[in-house]
Amino acid sequence: MSRHHPKDTTLADYAAGTLGEGRSLVVAAHLAMCGQCHEFVSALEEAGGQLLDRVEAVAMSEGASARALERVAGLAVEPKAVRPSRQIVWRAEQDKLLGYDLGPWRWISPGLHYRAVNVPQGDTRVFMLKAVPGLKIPAHKHTGTELTCVLKGAFIHESGRYAAGDCDDADQEHEHNPVIDEGEECVCLVAMQGELQFTGFFGRMIQPFIRI
Repeated sequence: MSRHHPKDTTLADYAAGTLGEGRSLVVAAHLAMCGQCHEFVSALEEAGGQLLDRVEAVAMSEGASARALERVAGLAVEPKAVRPSRQIVWRAEQDKLLGYDLGPWRWISPGLHYRAVNVPQGDTRVFMLKAVPGLKIPAHKHTGTELTCVLKGAFIHESGRYAAGDCDDADQEHEHNPVIDEGEECVCLVAMQGELQFTGFFGRMIQPFIRI
């Protein structure tokens, strides 16, 4: 059972369909492994549906449909962002994230690899990180938000131990100094807004060479 969950506001935005596809993908991965949050989101969705049922219908004015069609005629309509299903599953044996194309694993630093997840472009970058047991990742903070779901293995930082199914919902107020737990490699799904900033001396030295 998961011990670390997304913020209630994050789950509420997911239930309302306003979170954005990148961050929604990470939440969906968490929901697939966390019954507690799955039930919470289902309750939010049910409550929202009941509220809509109670809204009284309002008659449209004469000619409203025709006027609306005239206004949208000729406009380019961008595809609506998709809210990923809660059935998102990472198949470890096949190294696949169902429903999304993955880029190749790329070397970042000794023991740490990165791969892009093909999610429509926006202000959120979605990727996977894979790290070997015992790896110490330099202390860092963010200029925006970072939503992380552990798919395999575990890492430890100042907020505790995050194992498979756990979600770390962080923002620019948080500074992390994670260490990969012993035993097996750790694979995480991450949605990041803003930039990663290393804070220690070693981290600042390698900052120009690490692009996430």
